[in-house]
Order: sequence, then structure tokens, then C-alpha cells
Amino acid sequence: MTTPTIYDAIPYPGKPFPQTHPDLLGTLATLYGLASPNVSTCRVLEIGCGDGFNLIPIALSLPSASCLGIDLVATGITKGNAVIQQLGLKNITLRQLDMLEINPDFGQFDYIIAHGIYSWIPENVRNKLLSICKENLAQNGVAYISYNAYPGGHLRNMVRDMMRYHSEKHDSLEQKLLQARALLEFVAGPETDAHLNGSYQAVLQSERNRIRAYTDNSLYHDDLLDCNAPVYFSEFMAHAGQYGLQYLTEAVFAESQTDLYPPEVIDVLNQISNSIIEKEQYMDFIRGRRFRQTLLCHEAQELDHTPHAENIVDLYIGSFLRPEFPDSDPNAQGSLNFIRHNNVEGAFSIDNPLFKSAFIQLGRAWPNTIQFSKLLDEVVIECNVKQDTQENIKILTEMLLAAYAGGLVEFYSLPSRFVVQSGEYPIASPLARLQSAESTSLTNLKHSSIKIEDPIDRLLLQLLDGSRDKAILIHEISEWIVSGKVSIPQCDVKFANADQIRDIAAEQLELSLNKLGSSALLLA
Repeated sequence: MTTPTIYDAIPYPGKPFPQTHPDLLGTLATLYGLASPNVSTCRVLEIGCGDGFNLIPIALSLPSASCLGIDLVATGITKGNAVIQQLGLKNITLRQLDMLEINPDFGQFDYIIAHGIYSWIPENVRNKLLSICKENLAQNGVAYISYNAYPGGHLRNMVRDMMRYHSEKHDSLEQKLLQARALLEFVAGPETDAHLNGSYQAVLQSERNRIRAYTDNSLYHDDLLDCNAPVYFSEFMAHAGQYGLQYLTEAVFAESQTDLYPPEVIDVLNQISNSIIEKEQYMDFIRGRRFRQTLLCHEAQELDHTPHAENIVDLYIGSFLRPEFPDSDPNAQGSLNFIRHNNVEGAFSIDNPLFKSAFIQLGRAWPNTIQFSKLLDEVVIECNVKQDTQENIKILTEMLLAAYAGGLVEFYSLPSRFVVQSGEYPIASPLARLQSAESTSLTNLKHSSIKIEDPIDRLLLQLLDGSRDKAILIHEISEWIVSGKVSIPQCDVKFANADQIRDIAAEQLELSLNKLGSSALLLA
């Protein structure tokens, strides 16, 4: 019989973490010259999988892969297995298991994922986690481990200690959570008092804002549990080195790039040490880093820790940028402004015709991706330059790598599985269809959490299983309008006839399908 844990009493609902997807892990390995396993047929192990809501969409997106999730808590495993059964997935297994029971006979995995585990488990279990990465990681595999880091962790620990000191005076979990929040609100004070204690008050208020955004479940498990052990990056890598593992990079590419710092800072870092580990540690000192998502591989693999731009030619590229004006000409003199598709503030100015053309092409395709060779073909034609020259390839790959380091483009090793424009029989992600019946938080086909709050969009999602054509869907929406199940501002059912309601329903269907397509929820 399984002994209940605190995670049974206070569940920790899962969600997708884009940075853990094997496609991203394999892509980063490719950039660093590591011949990582084929993502489409890979074997994935997630340790501490919870209810499986990170691993299930991975399995859904990689139907030829084999996915195994383990977790000590039976409650989450039971919940996840129910979802797997509803989705009819055959390539994923969730098991209630103590990681201490894993041995080399457990098998080899191409990608091992351990998100939110290392800092929250005792030392002997941390040792076991790295032992698994040594013994059960394929020769050219990649392991992802996230953990709380110093020096930024000192600031978080300071507030954590305060909340724990105060909340321990109370018996019930409800009171502990309530009082932890109340204390932090008290010591942080109102925004108008930020000047009273200078930088100290600023830290408290920053932490207060972080905690405000947390659910009670997240607050308890992330900040109030007994075990929470941040480490310096150099300490983590020394620990990993004991198990024959070496540093590959960070899961968020930009976080391991020194080129984003001013030249004088880079010069000092280079003077301090040639060691990649020491440089990374000093960068943590500079930025006050508090959390890391580190990728490891076996020490037998030869790495030079320099990303190779030429390896981009095998990848698929995406970008959320679009030209400020849709009819922009990349060959026109001067710079073009590019903005985000979601109109979030911020503009990027580009003057090189090749670069302007590339971002115009990527903006047209978003949220979809374009294979590099196709992007190159489109760019050289639009800019009327000599096609397929090594110089153009070099220019474009180096530009894209710099944009990737700046977080302006995305790289993938596999083509997108979703479509932006639906067919006559629209099909939505089966997981999103299932989630939309109970929640506004959905997992899209880019392995990200998104919000779909419009009731019509959520109701429609549940019907998009490919069995209904658009005519049937228009009829369904019309019925919702007439019955009052949904309300559309431009339609007053008291004064609208059947034809008018149908026209409004048809317009609403296209509007909703466009929103769902742009949210990466529709299947190819």
C-alpha cells in the first residue's frame, strides 16, 4: 500500500514546459555539434512527472516516440493515466515509482527530463537522480535538470525563511498559506513605501509580486516545504561531474550566451578564465540568477561549447515578428520596423534586405515554421540575389543564430504538426478538446500553456474531432445562439430571423477557427 505524501494532500497540477520538449533538447544538441538521437522516434524518461501534463502532450506530438513517466505520488499518476486512456495514447506509460528503485536494467533513454526536482529532494535522492542520468542515458543522449540557483536564491530564501517562520505558528495548511501571504504583504508594504528601505524594500516587493501570482499549491511546494536547496552552478556541475556528466548548455539558449553582454564585460570574463563553467558562474554573479535549466550529456562526448551556425540548415525556423506594415518591401531603402504578432509593445528595426525578407517570410508563416532551405529560396528570390551561394547561407545562418540568442526566432528539428487555416472538417488537438470542457487553460501544439476564455471558442473546440464539416458546425453555433447558451453582441435573437442567425454563426465560426489556428490548436 502506497504511503500518502504531502503531494496527495496538496496536489501540484502539471503543465507543459516548452523548454523540456525533446525537439528543443535535440535542436540545442545539434547546434553544439552533438549527434543527438532522432527526436521523432526517441525514448523519453520524465522523473517526477506528477500528473503527466508535461509528458502527455510530448507523447501526443511524437506518436513514434516512447515515453515513460515516474513519480512517487500515486494521486497524480492515477489522474494522468485516466487522461491517457481517454486520449487513447499507446506510446506513453506513467508509473508510481520511487526513483531510488531505478537501476541500469531499467533501460536506456535518449532524453531524461527532471523539472523542479533537484532542489526539492534530499541529498541521497539528488545523488540518485544524477546516477540515473549516468546509467540510463543513451550514449549520445541529453538530460534536462532544473534547480534553484545562487546567488539569486539567497534573496528568495530570505523571504522563504520569513514566511516559514511565521506560518509554522499555525496548525492547518489553510492557515499556513494564508499567514505566509499575509506576512509578506505586511513586510513588503505598499508600492508607495518603496523608498523607505531602498533596495531591501524593492526585493521584498518583487518577491511579494511573485507570490501573488502563485496558486496556494505552488506557494506551498515551491516555498514552504522543508526541503529547498539552491546551489551555485559550479557546485551543481561538480556534482554532475562525479557521475561522468558534462555541461552542454542551458535549455533557454539566450541564457548561456555571453555575446549579449557589453564587450568590456566579455573581455573581463575572458581574462578571469577560459573555463566555460567558471564563465557561466560569473555570469550568474552578474545577473543574480536564481533558477537554472541545465542540459547535460556524457563526458565522453566531444564538445567545444560553440554553437555552430552551419547546423541551422537542417532546422525549421519560426518567429513571432511581423513587419509593422503588411506590404513592406524588403528591397526598399532604409530600415523596416518589425513588431510582435500579439502587438505586445516593442519594435525591432532591420536594415539588411536578406534579413528583412527572412523576417517577412517568417511573419507570414507564424505560428508555423519554415524549413531553412525553403526560407533561403524565398529570400534570395525576393531579394534577387544569386541563389544557393555559400555566402548567402553563411550570412543567413549567422543572422538567425544571433536572432535565436536574442529570443527573436525559434528553432525546431521537426516540422510543425498544426495548421493555421482549417480544412472543411476541422480537427483540434485532442488534449485541448478534453481540457476545454473544464478549464480555460489549455496545452497547444507548440507545447505551451495558453488561455482560451471565450465560451464559444471552448464549446467549439469540443466539437472539432474531424467528424463535423463547417455546415454542421454553423448549425451548432446557431442552436447555441437561439437557445441562449452563448451570447454574441451583434446578434439580438429577438429581432433576428433564421437566415440572419445562420450568417452570424458562419461569421463566428470563421472568427473562432482563425483564433484557434493562430493559437496552434488545429491539427494538420
